[in-house]
Amino acid sequence: MTQAAESSLEAGREAIARYAWHEGFELLVRADTEGDELSPADLERLGEAGWWTGRLDACIAARERAFASYREDGNARRAAIVAMALAKDYFAKGSSSIGAGWISRAERLLAEEPECLEHGWLQRLRAVLAHEGAGDYEKALEHGRQALELGTKFGDRELQAVALQDQGRALVAIGNVDEGMALIDEATVGAVSGELRPYETGVIYCNTITTCKELADYRRAGDWTEAAKRWCDRQSIAGFPGMCRVYRASVMLVQGDWPGAEVEARRACDELREFNVSYAAEAFYELGEIRLRAGDLSAAEKAFKQAHELGRDPQPGLALLRLAEGKTQSACSCIDRALADESRDLYRARLLPAHVEIAVAAGDLEKAGGATEELEAIAEKYGSDALRATAGSARARLALGQGDTGGAVRASREALRRWQSIDAPYETAELRMLLASAYVADNDQDSAVLELEAARAAFERLGAVAGTRHA
Repeated sequence: MTQAAESSLEAGREAIARYAWHEGFELLVRADTEGDELSPADLERLGEAGWWTGRLDACIAARERAFASYREDGNARRAAIVAMALAKDYFAKGSSSIGAGWISRAERLLAEEPECLEHGWLQRLRAVLAHEGAGDYEKALEHGRQALELGTKFGDRELQAVALQDQGRALVAIGNVDEGMALIDEATVGAVSGELRPYETGVIYCNTITTCKELADYRRAGDWTEAAKRWCDRQSIAGFPGMCRVYRASVMLVQGDWPGAEVEARRACDELREFNVSYAAEAFYELGEIRLRAGDLSAAEKAFKQAHELGRDPQPGLALLRLAEGKTQSACSCIDRALADESRDLYRARLLPAHVEIAVAAGDLEKAGGATEELEAIAEKYGSDALRATAGSARARLALGQGDTGGAVRASREALRRWQSIDAPYETAELRMLLASAYVADNDQDSAVLELEAARAAFERLGAVAGTRHA
């Protein structure tokens, strides 16, 4: 190795050690270019720096070289760790078959090894695949428990933290919310206190926010999103900020900051296209939701189609867009198909409110009634205020469709109080519109006018053109 390459290599190692990812990446690339091939450990450092700076292709190339070097050196355990990292990289690119192939390689490499820490990381990866891929939460819970046992046995605090959180996520998904959130809170202590490596810290932030968002706990999701953003800024990293922007856009949309939400969503689209396909797809979907609420149906449809191209089901947004266009039968077909393909409770809870609204518009009150009851059962099971508010809104809409004006008024007022407590201005304004319709049906014109005026003012503040037009 030349003197220049050796100098770059040492400087690159030092930069990586202090998490100066951009500097470390450039220095290690220079060392690799100027001298002999890097060691497998240095190639791992180069891959990690590429990952943190959003250069996924460079990350994969370095890790594949590291894997080959470890295999050549007979280091099966370290090769298995790199294989697992490559599996996650290929899943992020949307190349699931290649990702599965790397998992098989890791399993084969560890099959003849005595029980070791690397088996724990393999169990952890299986927990993630069971949870996020198959939606098999019981299996995810079992893999998480095995990972935690091995992490504890071998004294690896990173594995202990993420495995503990994996168990918490699985318990929440099953419906044991209090127990699950307690484990998630325990796992976040290490992330907040700076005890963990950057990757595991980012994973814990990301998964905590995802769980809060799935529970529709927007306030808590917002708090954790801001904490994650501050952490990303301190780390000067590229990939995780884009992923955090997706969550920020979602939370800001609910809180009523639509211009800010759109900025975050568009930046996430740009940052994540070549880094994580599923998050990029989610960013486009959020952009579609923003434009739909603003009444820009053409832009909303374009964003929903881009989300679909990247693998994200564009429902319920596209179904509600069709309803706004007056294409009720098309809306019914969209939402029915989405529900037929989804069995997970919290994911169905995202679709069911649109199902009720569309079914009522189509005059299918029996279908709307079934969807309302299912949504109420999910809200009772998981217990978040936003889920209960959503279920109450559905009940009010159904009651109004059935001609039960008294029931519609009661359900609307209760849901309105919940949405106000959550600080969700658009949902609050929509409920005021629904309540106004119930008042009109009950011959209470004065109360109807009050609600309509309040709704109009809220829609104008938000920039909801369609809502303002109907108020």
